[in-house]
Amino acid sequence: MSSLVELGGERVVELVLNRPDARNALSTELCDAIVDALGTIARSADARVVVVRGEGKAFCSGADFAAVSGPSGLDFLPAFERMLEELAKFHLPTVASIHGAALGGGLQLATVCDFRIAAADARIGIPSARLGIVVNFENVQRLVMMAGVPVAKEVLMTGRTYTGDEAERSGLVTRSVPPEDLDATVRSFVDDIAALAPLSVRGAKRTIAVVADAMVDARTAAPDAVRAIDDLVMQAYNSADLQEGIEALSQKRPPRFEGR
Repeated sequence: MSSLVELGGERVVELVLNRPDARNALSTELCDAIVDALGTIARSADARVVVVRGEGKAFCSGADFAAVSGPSGLDFLPAFERMLEELAKFHLPTVASIHGAALGGGLQLATVCDFRIAAADARIGIPSARLGIVVNFENVQRLVMMAGVPVAKEVLMTGRTYTGDEAERSGLVTRSVPPEDLDATVRSFVDDIAALAPLSVRGAKRTIAVVADAMVDARTAAPDAVRAIDDLVMQAYNSADLQEGIEALSQKRPPRFEGR
C-alpha cells in the first residue's frame, strides 16, 4: 500500500489521505493510491463501511496546483475522475469525516461519499470561479443531485466558502458537529451502520444509485412520465390557486386554495 494512503480497521475501515504537509492536496499519485486502496478493501470479507479522512490539519485542500497546471494536468484529470468514479460506485457505504478544509477537489471527493460529517468550523466549497477552472459535467451533476440547483449555483458561481454548520443547512454535508466531537460522532455513526445487515445496506445503496441514475436520465428513460409531470406544471401555472397565492402574498394574508 502506498504511503500516500493508509488503511486501518476491519469491519470499519479507515482510508486516510496521508499528505499532511500538503494539506492532503490531490495529485495523480494520491488519486491512484486511493483507487488501489479501494481495491484492497473490496477484497476484504470483513469490511462493512469505509471512513475517508485526512491526516493532519485538513480533510483535503483540493487539487495540488502543480498537478492541475501545465502538461502534468493531462495526467491528473483522468486519474482524478477515475478515483471519483471508483469511490462513487464502491459497493460499501462510505463516510467522509471532514475537518479543516474540503475545498475544490476535496469537496468533490466528499460528494461521492454516501455521507459527509463535518466539523462545525470546517471550510467547505468549490472556489473554481476564483481559479479559472470549469468543473466537469459529472461533478456538477453530483453536486446538483446532492444539494439541489440553487445551492450548486451558489457553490460554483460565487465561489463561496461555507462553514460546516452552513454546509449542513445547505445540504452539502449530512451533519455538522463541534470539532471536538467529530471523531466520536463519526465512530458512532459508522458503528451503527456496521451493525446492520450488510446485504440490506449494500442493496439499498445499489438501488438508490439506480433510481438516481434513472432520475437524471428521466426524459430519455421515461418520456411519458416526464410529459405527465410537465402537464401538471402547466396545469398549476394556469390555475386559480396560483392567482390566489399571488394575491394572498401581495395582500399579506393566508391563501385559500381550492385545488383548481
